[in-house]
Amino acid sequence: MPRTTERQQAEKALLDLLMFNTIAEEEARQSDSYSSDSSDSSDSSGMATASKSHSDNTMKSSSSSSSSSSSFKSNDSFTGHILSSLEELHEHRYSERDRKIPKTSENLNMLLFEYKPNHPDIFRSFTGLLPACFDSAVEILQDHPVFQNNANCEQMPVERQFAIALYRFRHYGNAASNEKVALWAGVSYGTVHNAKCGY
Repeated sequence: MPRTTERQQAEKALLDLLMFNTIAEEEARQSDSYSSDSSDSSDSSGMATASKSHSDNTMKSSSSSSSSSSSFKSNDSFTGHILSSLEELHEHRYSERDRKIPKTSENLNMLLFEYKPNHPDIFRSFTGLLPACFDSAVEILQDHPVFQNNANCEQMPVERQFAIALYRFRHYGNAASNEKVALWAGVSYGTVHNAKCGY
């Protein structure tokens, strides 16, 4: 089951609160409408005590309408507070600042520039390919459109992307998570995701 972020949990809580408040407001309106209808019918049946009844009902009605209007105002301000909280939540993509996680690309460099030329058995244990097969695959993939872009920022070299993808495919369970692979290769989580999606 996917992990729910703190931002998603806060959003769900605010939406649940908004729904509950909307239902409560509607029930209050229906209750006031029912009370008003029943008081009208009792007024029409008691013509003999009309003046006294009228003055009592006027006082009750003014008091109930004032309390009802103040209740609606407080509800409206509460709804406004919920909506402004939702708006503030959606102004930022993340609820917390990014953490600075120390990473190094030494592992990836060691794999490509030390193990591949000098220790092919170790290289194969990481990638599942012999160095010659890896180089042939990189040569074939080099000109594929997925590795080309017109942006000012150049893509990571194909051999590095391919090595990251193979490393991930070679592992399973927690060791194959974007987080673990990114920390091993010294890249961002998104880079791992993009690398594996290219194949």
